[in-house]
Amino acid sequence: MAYEHIQLTRDRGIVTLALDRPETRNAMSAAMGEEVARAVDEVREDPEARVLIITGAGTAFSSGGDLGMLARDAELSKDAGASAVAGSLRAFYSRYLAIRSLSIPTIAAINGHAIGAGLCLALACDLRVAVEDAKMGMTFAKLGLHPGMGGTYFLPRVIGLARACELFFTGRLIDAAEADRLGLLNRVVARDEFTATVRALAADIAAGAPLAVQMVKKSVYRGIDHSLDDMLDFEAFHQAITLCTADAREGIAAVMEKRAPSFTGR
Repeated sequence: MAYEHIQLTRDRGIVTLALDRPETRNAMSAAMGEEVARAVDEVREDPEARVLIITGAGTAFSSGGDLGMLARDAELSKDAGASAVAGSLRAFYSRYLAIRSLSIPTIAAINGHAIGAGLCLALACDLRVAVEDAKMGMTFAKLGLHPGMGGTYFLPRVIGLARACELFFTGRLIDAAEADRLGLLNRVVARDEFTATVRALAADIAAGAPLAVQMVKKSVYRGIDHSLDDMLDFEAFHQAITLCTADAREGIAAVMEKRAPSFTGR
């Protein structure tokens, strides 16, 4: 499938989706969002996909929402009221956040600045790896805007309420080192090691038993909003399912035979 605003590539179970408007530092437009949603559908239907990397073309991850689009929405709201644009904003969010519907793990490879909605997109991923000179920020207040793209949902869950409030209220930018200290990132990597590090992490995930990894992802997110007893029942049921798979038999045999497992997703 051809894309104009993103790139979608595959290599041995690792799928990479790159936002591809480098001339705008990968500003997020409605047209780009439509392509992201289409790409997510394509990845979901790919039985070989094991992990999805989201990154940006050029030197930025994403500068956030396209300013021209926001300016047009501001003019429309001025004349027609907030309700005139709320629906289109909600649809805009949903297209990008379609990545949350994937059962496979997702990695945000933050290759440069991730600002506003761009940072929200990174937070929507399961894991985040950033290059050491990247800057990040929830800069909505600096634009006179309320956050969107799930920012007020994701950020407090990742770094805690008080720290999230500070970043939202001030709109200040933080560097990768501070983002790492806050718990926003999994890893910070030198630029010359960045691509290899992200690739190695994705390969480690792709080497795992696909059904088990996908079930773990589902359970981890479910556990945020459920009790321990609920999760023990949920885990017992899903662990029993995986015990019935060929991958479980292969994994156990590989450990006993002191060799690397070869998983097939069955």
